[in-house]
Amino acid sequence: MADLGACALGLNSAGALRWHVAASTGVQQDPRGAVRDTLGVLQAALQGRTPAAYFLFSDFHTDASVLESVLRDEVQVPVMGGLAADDNSKMEQCRVFCNRQHYADAVVMLACEGPLSFQVHIGNSIAPVGSAGCVAGAVGKTLQKIDGIDATEFIERETGKPFLHTDQGSIALTVAHTGFAGEKCLRALVENYRANDGSLTLHGGIGDGEMVQVCLASPSQLRDEVYKIAQTVQSSGMAPSAALIISCAGRKSLLGGKIDFEVEAIRDACAQPFPMVGFSSFGEIGPLRHQGRYTRNLFHNMTYVLVLLGQCDG
Repeated sequence: MADLGACALGLNSAGALRWHVAASTGVQQDPRGAVRDTLGVLQAALQGRTPAAYFLFSDFHTDASVLESVLRDEVQVPVMGGLAADDNSKMEQCRVFCNRQHYADAVVMLACEGPLSFQVHIGNSIAPVGSAGCVAGAVGKTLQKIDGIDATEFIERETGKPFLHTDQGSIALTVAHTGFAGEKCLRALVENYRANDGSLTLHGGIGDGEMVQVCLASPSQLRDEVYKIAQTVQSSGMAPSAALIISCAGRKSLLGGKIDFEVEAIRDACAQPFPMVGFSSFGEIGPLRHQGRYTRNLFHNMTYVLVLLGQCDG
């Protein structure tokens, strides 16, 4: 899956787990309604029972920060997943699959009910630079002003250099949810990120009043973080039966396509081989780990999400 292809994962829990799946269309125009409709179908199937976790996959033609608002504020168990698209240059098409059918403009969710043992590891610790600024004049995924000046001017001020098209893969904004400990998410710039009016277009919106900082990613940072996650997995006592890896397409662009280590580091950290699947995404979803617990579900960019499924030593 590093370039082109398809992958699939089959799971057999010998009856210990039950799986429920649902899809809803209209995620581009009404992301909040689409994800709520999908959750409603799954909750009806669960008949009041709480699942161990949800998995979510969506067409990228949406404001994923609106999806996040539902998953973050209305879902009390971990949700892991990402946004899919055709490729990082065209960004034109997307299909998601559910019950042997393919859908456009849709979101698919899978609920797992039962004693599922899993771990979620997220890499998005790209260091911020400069000072934080307050967002103003946000319209959907477009930022007009930060700290009272044009969004592009804010980035130039904080990085100390002109803002170029070549910066797309290395510059992001970090959003600090100051009211909730341990929460952090990144917002990356879309391909046509720079408008003549000094505004920026992101993969997910940032609301007025949010505090943001500029982050500059480097290949060495991305590699070091994955190897650090691998060390954490190695010492965790987890014996994975399978793994799901969702890695931002922006990371692949920044690394020149050299992303094999994102799989190899995890494989080498575990004593026994196990199947691993995943894809390059246009936005990632998952909670962070903070003080032994998971945070609320968050939407990320430029992020690496590893979900391990299997057995744990307790």
